[in-house]
Amino acid sequence: MYPDSLTTERLRKKFKNNFNLCNFAINIGRNIIMGGAPSNLGAILEAVEQRADEDAKK
Repeated sequence: MYPDSLTTERLRKKFKNNFNLCNFAINIGRNIIMGGAPSNLGAILEAVEQRADEDAKK
């Protein structure tokens, strides 16, 4: 998702402000880690973008 991009600008546009993005990402990351799945920051950012798109469709 982000290998050719140096920033997460595309992801930031989906949220009202950086605090909402941060809280959303923390919750997603926490759920991934509590689920026992190995993860890294890239995987969490991909999950955040996917989930943000799903929430926007509702």
